[in-house]
Amino acid sequence: MKEDGGTRTSQRSAASQSSTGRRGDRVWELDVRSPRPPGPQSPSLLTARKPISGATSIGLAILLLAGCASTGPKKPDKLTQELLATPKETLFERGKALLAKKRYDLGRKYLNFVFETYPNDTQGREALLLVADSYFRQGGSSSYTEARFRYRDYLNRYPGAPQRDYARYQFAVCYDKEHEKPDRDQTSTREAISQYDALLREFPNSIYNPQARERIRRLTDVLAEHEFRVGFFYMRKGAPGAALARFTVVEERFPEYAERDKLFYYAAQVLKRLGRAKEAERYLARLIAEFPGSEYTRKARGGKVLPKPSASASVDSRGKSE
Repeated sequence: MKEDGGTRTSQRSAASQSSTGRRGDRVWELDVRSPRPPGPQSPSLLTARKPISGATSIGLAILLLAGCASTGPKKPDKLTQELLATPKETLFERGKALLAKKRYDLGRKYLNFVFETYPNDTQGREALLLVADSYFRQGGSSSYTEARFRYRDYLNRYPGAPQRDYARYQFAVCYDKEHEKPDRDQTSTREAISQYDALLREFPNSIYNPQARERIRRLTDVLAEHEFRVGFFYMRKGAPGAALARFTVVEERFPEYAERDKLFYYAAQVLKRLGRAKEAERYLARLIAEFPGSEYTRKARGGKVLPKPSASASVDSRGKSE
């Protein structure tokens, strides 16, 4: 009995040594002392998997084919096929007709294709201009910005184009449409004036020059009014010196300012506050001589206090125009 017990103990020890000592040679044998489950290459795990049925195999094959089909090239949509198969002349006319019906988004697709495909062709060049016009007709800040980009593109691409003066004029009008009121920042106002001036220099005989000159006059008045309102703001806040500086800027830089009677009157008021009575009298004399029928002249003679300007005197004096 002792031999049998010793023999069984020796067998267990030998089995333990066999399972651990030969593990490197036979990867499927498990360490009986390890509580961890078998690895991915263990025969016990592989034999535990169920066989795949025929229906499951067919389903997997269908999914695989469907995945391959979804990653393949897609068929072009109807519009793309039309654009690729239709002559540019037909596409141009279709796009133009759609714009006339105010179907701007669709019309621009036809015209953009003509321009991008034939940029050096006469119709390609005209298509770009029509796209710019379509954004301009839509109106609104974002549309004016889009139109401006395309007018600029036209001007840069086609220096000798016959409609270049029109594009230059429209480019200026886009800025003009976005100019702010006198009590706001005047960046767009200045840019519009600059572009109108460019039109006058580049095309002295253009049919758009009369409109450009009139807009320059009106926009210059907006700039002058902006400077005046800054000065009026300073005057109300008890800073007559700063107010006078602004009024002087208006007088010197904007000699055609439409409300010079108002300017002279308030310049006289701030000069009086600064104790410069003689200079104030000279401004009042100019007011009476140059604007005898003005309400400011009547108020100056009557010695009455004038009402505030009709528009708000609150001015953003920190804008770029400062």
